[in-house]
Amino acid sequence: MYLPLTFKYHDLTIQNISTIDLILQKYHASETFYQAIQYENGNYVMRYPIGLSIFYLPFYFLADIITPFTSYPADGFSKPYQICILIGCLIYSLIGLFTLRKVLLFFVDDKYVAITMVIIALGTNYLFHAGIHGQGAMSHNFLFTLYALIFYYTIVWHKHNKLKDVIFLALFIGLAMISRASEVVALLIPISFNIFNKSSFFEKIKLLKQFKNQIILFAIILIAVNSIQLLYWKYSSGSFFINPYGASNPGEGLELLHPHFSEILFSFRKGLFIYTPILIFAFMGFHFLWKVKKEIFLSILIYCFLSFYIVASWSCWWFGSCFGNRALIPTYVALSIPLALSVQYFITSKMKLIFLILVGLFTTLNCFQSWQIYQGILHESNMSRAYYFSTFLQISPPNEEQNKLLLRGKINSYEEIFTKNDSLIHSLANFRIQNFETSRDQISLKDLSTDIKHSGKSSLILKSGSLQKFSLQESLENLTQKKYTWIKASLWVFLQEIPMENDISIALHMSHNKYIFKLTRPKFNFTTLKINCWNRIEFTYLTPEDLRSTRDRFYFTIENKGKSPINIDDVLIESYEPIIDQSVF
Repeated sequence: MYLPLTFKYHDLTIQNISTIDLILQKYHASETFYQAIQYENGNYVMRYPIGLSIFYLPFYFLADIITPFTSYPADGFSKPYQICILIGCLIYSLIGLFTLRKVLLFFVDDKYVAITMVIIALGTNYLFHAGIHGQGAMSHNFLFTLYALIFYYTIVWHKHNKLKDVIFLALFIGLAMISRASEVVALLIPISFNIFNKSSFFEKIKLLKQFKNQIILFAIILIAVNSIQLLYWKYSSGSFFINPYGASNPGEGLELLHPHFSEILFSFRKGLFIYTPILIFAFMGFHFLWKVKKEIFLSILIYCFLSFYIVASWSCWWFGSCFGNRALIPTYVALSIPLALSVQYFITSKMKLIFLILVGLFTTLNCFQSWQIYQGILHESNMSRAYYFSTFLQISPPNEEQNKLLLRGKINSYEEIFTKNDSLIHSLANFRIQNFETSRDQISLKDLSTDIKHSGKSSLILKSGSLQKFSLQESLENLTQKKYTWIKASLWVFLQEIPMENDISIALHMSHNKYIFKLTRPKFNFTTLKINCWNRIEFTYLTPEDLRSTRDRFYFTIENKGKSPINIDDVLIESYEPIIDQSVF
């Protein structure tokens, strides 16, 4: 979005939203315009960092040159632009693999490097996310290449202390940071390099002092690269420091006190050792790394631990539609070094044949499962143990019975209907009712009616010029202790006149730290209700899975914008939990 809005439409803050509507209608890139959020000043700000646009830039301009010679429109989104960007992504992938080879040659001989490269390129989910179905256009592919370059220039600078190497190192770390903010951890790679005991620590301090001018230049370049993102935020929102991703999607975020380590490593949903089992050899290689390459051990260990910790701390730790856990792919560069040492050890040991057989089996399995997910046999988000083994080595589409084995997740269906089958596998766990009798949530007596009531002594009046809206809310911890729950929200409504079509509205949503997420506005034709009598209406709502906090709250809201008053009573929230809480393991 950054590039066409800047160079083609000259509308980076999206003052003309109809441009976006036409693009989405024409190319069906997404069902809604979730890529940007509108701020208080009226400008739209992109949710995602600017870094990838810098990588796309030369290939976008190439498409600008090529497109006039084709029958496609030069609108920044047509097929020539798509093809040029994908070719560019493939080129960046090849640069990453070529650079990784140069990095590995610092540690092991070429024959061991070759085997390691085959393992990374074909034996992990890097294959799928770098070269299949346009996945290479996402940040993980570029970050893999950037980390290969970061490790390479970290090593060569510590060998030769040349100015050009520190310039490139700062540039690539800066690009990583504006591609994904959490990549600030990349700074720890050069900082901790060559430190493995007390004396090496003081040697490192001495080295940094000796080349302090280069270190100052490093900092200047790093700040300059990051200022690209900050200046864009200032231009579009009026502030240098904002969090558009968090503001637009408060249902997801970092929960550093609640990491999901076991889930990202061992779960059948996205576990590293389930979908990339060949990397067990990389973790075994840390033993050899400490024995023979102490100078880089701490650098890799700290970087890998913090990267895994950040990924595990993301509330949506399975990261949506992907094969395996795509967020871990950039760490494969660091892991390839202990992996190469493992390869060297096993190839030169009596276990050579067993090792090669396992590598062959794991690599073949990865290639086959990459094909399975491309064909829709493996699910991109809601895998379970039962479904995994049910479809293991399957080449035909899953049947209805197999689909029932999938986890019930937030991406399962956009149509949230509590079916008869759901009623068999869920049970009423908790409820909250507001009958406007004893607990009135600070409702004024003047807004209550004692003449018209469904039960008890009073009901609530919603009318123009007075109280127009009522919300019944409840914290998640009082509704469920499970990973998700179905909510039935109901109320009784008394109409004195037939309302206009849009006079009365219903909203159901969750809230995290007062930020709304998963808002639904169910369509209900209130004109079909009977007047001068009580009508019961009910709505269902599926909470997102693995909510960020038990302090998150659910809201059920009714608003009357019409001229005629309405009465409501016995507003009820019921939580239906799964009888068996499905496990991701």
